[in-house]
Amino acid sequence: MRLTNVYRLGLKELISLRYDPVLVFLIVYSFTFAIIAPARGVKLELENASVAVVDEDRSQLSARLTENLRPPYFQPPAYIGVAEIDGAMDAGRYTFVIDLPPRLQADTVEGRRPRVQVNVDATAMAMAGAGARYLERVLNEGPIEYLQGHRGEPPPAVAAVTRLVFNPNGE
Repeated sequence: MRLTNVYRLGLKELISLRYDPVLVFLIVYSFTFAIIAPARGVKLELENASVAVVDEDRSQLSARLTENLRPPYFQPPAYIGVAEIDGAMDAGRYTFVIDLPPRLQADTVEGRRPRVQVNVDATAMAMAGAGARYLERVLNEGPIEYLQGHRGEPPPAVAAVTRLVFNPNGE
């Protein structure tokens, strides 16, 4: 009797799958690509990402932030000028470009909240997402010891603001 119930319930579930194409896709995906891609070496995490830094401050704080961009997550950072950002991102030379504003150290020590701009080339979506999260952590945690020595209290937290430029709907 129990085996008959299991058979009927299984048959009912298979019939209901016919009306749910999203679930069918997820089942096929999880038993094919989700297994085959990592086995073939497709990287879904941040590794050896190209990064450029626009250091308009040239302070100890900006140097400390740049020092935290190290292997295996990032290649050694390249220093570029503000005028080179758009051309470098359009050419695909860098996955990330970090723009450290002038007076970054002075404003931070005085308690202001300077804005650090991070440009992300999201053509490699998995790397872009992981890299943006890692950079947020670096920008939050990197200079804490430096600033604690100057103000005696931790700095204000960095807030990540995501802006979609070429795909405003996020599709």
